[in-house]
Amino acid sequence: MKLRVLVLAAVLTIPSFAHADGSVDITLSQEGMDLADSLGITVAELEADTEAQIDEAYTVNRIDDFLRAFADATAFSSRGIGVDYASNGEGLMFGVTANVAAAVGDLGQDEQGADRPVAGVAPNFALMGGLNFKKWKKPALTVYANLFYRSGEWSGLNGSITTFGAHAQYKLFSPTEGKKSVVFKWGGLDLTAGVELSRWGFGLDAGDRIPTQNMPVEGPNGTTEIDLVSTGRFDLDSSGVVVPFEATTSLRFLYFFSLYGGASFALQAGNSKVDAELEGTLTATDPQNGDAVDMGTAAITVDGQSGPSVGRVTFLGGLQINIWKLKTFVQANFMPVRAASVAFGLRVVL
Repeated sequence: MKLRVLVLAAVLTIPSFAHADGSVDITLSQEGMDLADSLGITVAELEADTEAQIDEAYTVNRIDDFLRAFADATAFSSRGIGVDYASNGEGLMFGVTANVAAAVGDLGQDEQGADRPVAGVAPNFALMGGLNFKKWKKPALTVYANLFYRSGEWSGLNGSITTFGAHAQYKLFSPTEGKKSVVFKWGGLDLTAGVELSRWGFGLDAGDRIPTQNMPVEGPNGTTEIDLVSTGRFDLDSSGVVVPFEATTSLRFLYFFSLYGGASFALQAGNSKVDAELEGTLTATDPQNGDAVDMGTAAITVDGQSGPSVGRVTFLGGLQINIWKLKTFVQANFMPVRAASVAFGLRVVL
């Protein structure tokens, strides 16, 4: 699996700091040199084409985009998983939520011209709880907390994900009351602010391998696909602190269906870094006779870090199904041009 799939959701402003460096070195065996003849290209051309394919697969020349996206995604994958925007509860609530975020990389000049833009996905989960203060004669105020920790394997790497969030929600206008609220209920205008903390830390264990497959190299006499199996050190770590400010509202129809939406702005801070030193074996197929070819070896080094984007306006919207105290919902979060995520889950509102 190509490591560029580790790049996650992102936002579209300049990071606070960044440095990055990387290299790919190819050493061809005699069989690898003979493969160049079978393809009808020079040895130097085969080396250059192979290096370019590995560079693209590991995002070596665009590691700053990789890290910026990864730092932003650490925050964006937590959006919409710790707050209830539609239930208008008057007591306790608790639930479980999942979020899947997807994003493209930095939309600067280099990224627009890339054959394969930096892109990826980021899953997240949370256990959440909330408390409305009606019992203390403050029905406009609700507080929330969410937490998630998971260790295990992700995209061939081993490590853990930790997220925590705390939010306060204040309702400016009272929701629709009385019998008419069964048919149609406006939920008022909610202002929500809080803090979201997250950390992703994954690495390659000793003895584990990273396969990178089907990298095409063409020549006048045919085409071959190169496979690379790498071992060594690969550490990827990202931590983020997000302070979101949200304004949302909701409408409930015939009691069972609720629609909600709004906009938000988030301040972000944190750090994303990668440190990799890998050695791998290259194999291919001779286009002339179909024989397997032991091409040689590849050495890959990547080192860099980057901060997340400062902030960006995002939009959210969702549909909730109300079955007495059980609420099930699906929610979309969208950052124009750059990123989107979908959250879904169950809540019990008492």
